[in-house]
Amino acid sequence: MDNWIIKESQHYIFHYHKNSIAENMIDEIVEEQEDCFNHISRVLKIDFNIKINYYLCNSAEEVGALYGDNDPCNAFARKPNNIFAVFNEDVKCIGYHEDSHILSYSIATPQQVFVREGLAMYFDKYHWGISNSNWVSYFIYSDKYINISNLASNDEFYKNPWNITYPIAGAFTDYVITIYGIDKYIEFYKVLGSDFNAHFYKVFGIDVDEFEDEFIKYIKGLKNDKDLFDLLETLM
Repeated sequence: MDNWIIKESQHYIFHYHKNSIAENMIDEIVEEQEDCFNHISRVLKIDFNIKINYYLCNSAEEVGALYGDNDPCNAFARKPNNIFAVFNEDVKCIGYHEDSHILSYSIATPQQVFVREGLAMYFDKYHWGISNSNWVSYFIYSDKYINISNLASNDEFYKNPWNITYPIAGAFTDYVITIYGIDKYIEFYKVLGSDFNAHFYKVFGIDVDEFEDEFIKYIKGLKNDKDLFDLLETLM
């Protein structure tokens, strides 16, 4: 990873290429990520005392090469403090998502991808400019919704399309935090082991399936229309 230009800020060390889009916009990037860092830290009550190395790459192929499998990818976070993300004319993969992974991993790293991505999507709030909850409304309407107990299995999570699993995870996490509060959610995040359902009941005192029924009722109560669903269908 040679030939990077480096710019250091309060909580980050940014790495980017000369004459890149990232170089031209580096001051804006620094400001946005510092704001994200501060918000995530306040919400999760984290004192993260090492700087995050943030590699702003020119392409998904470059990110894949840095990941190690050469599979093109827009972004990934690697413990304890490294983020690799595409930043070019068409894709600007900055914001809350990868930073929330790095910061939350200082609390714990749950086995369930559903939980890890759910927290990241909770901070994102939106997927492709549409709220997570609107996506879930559409999934329920179009019979694309996937049961939470299934998504808590990594095999099931990975075999389903990410543009379905991620918004469901984000909306469900948002609902859990809305109902029980962030402190209770952090407790769950810390103690969660291999048995998602058992630990959910232990912390929140309710079966996942029963809580999911309430979540679905809430989603169905949101006001959406067929025009929105038609738009989301085109994005799938």
